[in-house]
Amino acid sequence: MRIEYLDSQLAMTKFRQRLSYNYYVLAALVLAFSALMLFMVVSLGQDIDKHALEPVYHFEDVQNKQTIDTIDQIESKQWLKNDNQNFGLTKSSQWLKVDLAKTQNNQLLEIDYAMLDSVKVWFRSKKEGISGVTNEQYYIIEHYDLGDSLNFIQRPIIHDKFLVPLPNDAADVQLLLRVQSDGPLKAPLKLWSKQDYVVYTASHRLFMGLFFGYMLAMGLINLFLFITTRSVLFITYAGYVFSFGMLIAAIHGLGYRFIWSESPWLQERTTVVFAFMMMSFVLVFSSQILQLKTSSPNYHRIFRGFSTVYMLCVLASLIVPYAIMIKLLLVLLLFTIPVILIVSISLVLKGSAIAKFFSAAWGVLLLSGLTAAADNFHWINLSIDSSYLLMVGATTETLLLALAIATSYSVQRLETKKAHQDSAQNELLAMQAQDEVIALQKQAQTDLEQEVTARTQEFEKALAGLSQVHDELQGMSQTDKLTGLSNRRFFEEQFVIEAARSRREKQPLAIALLDIDHFKKINDNYGHQCGDDCLIAFANTLKAVIKRPGDLLSRYGGEEFVVLLPNTNVDGAKNVLEQFRSAIENLQVDTQGHPIKFTVSAGVTSRVVTDEQDSEKMVTLADKLLYLAKGAGRNCVVSSQGMSANSQASNKTSGTR
Repeated sequence: MRIEYLDSQLAMTKFRQRLSYNYYVLAALVLAFSALMLFMVVSLGQDIDKHALEPVYHFEDVQNKQTIDTIDQIESKQWLKNDNQNFGLTKSSQWLKVDLAKTQNNQLLEIDYAMLDSVKVWFRSKKEGISGVTNEQYYIIEHYDLGDSLNFIQRPIIHDKFLVPLPNDAADVQLLLRVQSDGPLKAPLKLWSKQDYVVYTASHRLFMGLFFGYMLAMGLINLFLFITTRSVLFITYAGYVFSFGMLIAAIHGLGYRFIWSESPWLQERTTVVFAFMMMSFVLVFSSQILQLKTSSPNYHRIFRGFSTVYMLCVLASLIVPYAIMIKLLLVLLLFTIPVILIVSISLVLKGSAIAKFFSAAWGVLLLSGLTAAADNFHWINLSIDSSYLLMVGATTETLLLALAIATSYSVQRLETKKAHQDSAQNELLAMQAQDEVIALQKQAQTDLEQEVTARTQEFEKALAGLSQVHDELQGMSQTDKLTGLSNRRFFEEQFVIEAARSRREKQPLAIALLDIDHFKKINDNYGHQCGDDCLIAFANTLKAVIKRPGDLLSRYGGEEFVVLLPNTNVDGAKNVLEQFRSAIENLQVDTQGHPIKFTVSAGVTSRVVTDEQDSEKMVTLADKLLYLAKGAGRNCVVSSQGMSANSQASNKTSGTR
């Protein structure tokens, strides 16, 4: 029996070596297939570049006010030469102008980007015998309205790209376009003969057919595997593949042409809907294939949380405007993709064979995705359509993920087989070494408990450190760096809390605004360092005078401060502020060799808060009382009880402090 066990172990080792070799061969085939698709992309890009329309002149209408009747009033120097017509994420209208020596009816103008909300095209020519640059010199030969905001059937040529026929046998024609979109905006202009475009379309359709055929096959295979095995891993992978395929179909205008051609509303939203849906499936699939629920529960919860957020965004995309959701998508991707990579790489470092393929797959998709995003948002300029690179990256990624799934099942099968062999060996040796096995089990249990305890302590220590850093950062965000008092943001948060307490407990709440008199003169005469020293001394004096627990002292801005006194009526608040005013009046700040004295003015009010509007009224009233104090000669405290008596002084103030 012992010899048979050793033979089986040797066979297992050989099987693993052969399996590892097969995986490397499959990986090489994946790279070869990806290289073939990349070669096709480069070839298509070179063919497209030959038909680029140039020179193209561009004008950005920031206010979206220009029309065909006013565009010629733009000075020629404002029209700038533009080689790639990629404008990034902008709400401005973009005007493009090209002069054509002669046009023929067998020529086509292609706007090589399928996701534009509005495209207006004019072909026009100068009136004979007139020279100059006014709009009256042109007459319009042809005019076309295109864009995703219109039904697909309204396009002059039924095609997934924006195609426009050129006028027949026209000389000295000027092509004028106005394009606008809520998403990334680019409008690469290509001029084709109909024959050349048919040849190009055939190559393009071949590439797209390979991609969608491959994605459909991968999705259906995993869907059938789910039906037969009931493994959620397969259905989430199929959901990811189908979502990604639909995303590419939406980007290239194929979805609008063949599926939802009568719904501009749906066309506007499908891109972000399928993008959010794809990322939701990706996160669930990643958690399952990496077995995070058992190996890393915290990562599993993070992935599950992100997946839920993405699925909620799918629903929100049906309501919230596209311009907002595309920005939200970018923000979420900036957080999600690094998390996925960090988790997978950490598992690779731990020796996970599945994570190797998973990390490689995500690395390829991330590289192609970042390149496509950088091109769409005008951070870089590519000579080829960036969506093609995204498709190549997706193809490579799905192949590598398929290898990861195969690896996962192979590993599970090996582990199952090894478990059966170990079970047989254990049964064989059980009678001979029962005591030894029990001792080893106890020792292993002890070691495991010690390891778990150690890891738990390390984790708790790390959490404690993070909590301390969080408290420190929170304190920094709530404290004015110069004076050490709380800042305006913290005051506004506490004011809401204290106002609610006043309303609930029917107790008065006092608020006072304080302002250093003629502080600008201190800065002008002695410099800002002396001014800062005066502010610090002012704050220290304020803390020394007003130190009741629960009172809040805050720097409101510049030389203005605010004091919040819960459970204090107006008389009590005024007495406290009079003490402080007197302390400031007797204060002398020695700084930079200068003895500086200054005074303070304050406005104070108090009331029992009855509704939410009361808190805003109290701040406004305290500010008005402060101005009354300024108008009364400064160096005084004016309360809400004395407001009417000082109203005439208020009318004399000019608003300067």
